[in-house]
Amino acid sequence: MVWEYTFTLKGVRRHARLLGFDADGKSYQINTWYQPAIETQAVRTYEQVKESFTLL
Repeated sequence: MVWEYTFTLKGVRRHARLLGFDADGKSYQINTWYQPAIETQAVRTYEQVKESFTLL
């Protein structure tokens, strides 16, 4: 399940992406929170982490 939302922290607008899933009886999340001005960089990093994530 992927959740995306915006929120304000100390008056600064932010965006969040969270990927949550269960595997082998455990729950996992891959998250990022960022300011819209750096969305391209943040999403690129998030996608790299998501694609390289390996269950141990």
